[in-house]
Amino acid sequence: MITEAMVKRVKHPPERIPDSWFGNVPLGAEVVPAILDLRRFTPFIPILTDIQLTANANVELRARYDDARVQENTAAMISALIGAWNMPAKNYLYYNLFGLAAVANYTTHYSLWVLLPTIAHKIFYGITLTSEEKATAESLGVYNTVQKGLLPLPIDLQIQREYHVVAEETHSRSVNIAVANTVYAIDTIYPRPNEFVVLTRVAASPGLVAQDVRLVIDRDDDANYAELRCFALSLVAGGEVNCFIPAMRELRLTTIATVAPGAHLFRYTFRRVRLSNILRCRFGLVTPDEVPGDLFQKVKAGIL
Repeated sequence: MITEAMVKRVKHPPERIPDSWFGNVPLGAEVVPAILDLRRFTPFIPILTDIQLTANANVELRARYDDARVQENTAAMISALIGAWNMPAKNYLYYNLFGLAAVANYTTHYSLWVLLPTIAHKIFYGITLTSEEKATAESLGVYNTVQKGLLPLPIDLQIQREYHVVAEETHSRSVNIAVANTVYAIDTIYPRPNEFVVLTRVAASPGLVAQDVRLVIDRDDDANYAELRCFALSLVAGGEVNCFIPAMRELRLTTIATVAPGAHLFRYTFRRVRLSNILRCRFGLVTPDEVPGDLFQKVKAGIL
């Protein structure tokens, strides 16, 4: 389960945190605890996206992002494929399932984009600017650019423009999980000089309910940064979970199970990305004096 504490561990925004859930959907009630229930995540803006579930006339999807509410029967949803969802929140973000009848062993997975808002984002979302931010917005023309609809940049476009991919690899592993409740290594990935790595997709064989195989993602000093329950995943289309987890020093993937399944299959994709001055500014790795001109100010404003 993604918590407020996990959101606040975001260091290199934007980051996309993956999560998965399986369990029983009760008759006439929502799942307890809720699959996602975030309330205190300032200054970040989380965006619920990539919801995948199985079409079932007895299951309702229920979501809330700030004052907007969603309540949809899943009968006509695209079964077992990622749906089109984009639900940003400034104060409250919620996702859960409601049972019109009891449904056992229901599965879902999703991703959560997490932004640290730039000045452009704050203007777009109506977040109050500090006096310093107002001065920057006026000097760089950010107000007018937001009103024109050119800022803030969509996340996908920002990544295409600014994250120069040096290489991309998809790996697969068969890990022998021989003993229950024991951590087994899947892989450790290290960046090369002047680069960092970004985990972009993960998939796994589901295994059995009782086995409860989990895929754990650690990055740098953040142990258990994300944890996915593999029964909600698969190795076919729709079972892969999107993510975007940058690591400056190392990316570690491990697995653990409640009941040892023996050999278990995993697949994951990562990119090697050049560490540019724009990204150094965005990630807080440099001070304004360490980069040329007004680059630092433009990055904070959201122009770059």
